[in-house]
Amino acid sequence: MSHEAVPGYDVVATDGLSVIGTVGFFVPAAVLVALVAGAVVRDRRISAREAAAEARDELPEGDAPDR
Repeated sequence: MSHEAVPGYDVVATDGLSVIGTVGFFVPAAVLVALVAGAVVRDRRISAREAAAEARDELPEGDAPDR
């Protein structure tokens, strides 16, 4: 039974390709998650700002807080 040793460069090339494949999957996925999270935070800030503006507009003139 003879087993040929796997040359070192084959192992390194395969390992390098798997790293490139892993990075090629997870980096775009992380960028997409970051973009979605940023959009959600931005939308909530805008909604809160609009709700505060509406609440301020609904207050009677005498009830407005001093600034």
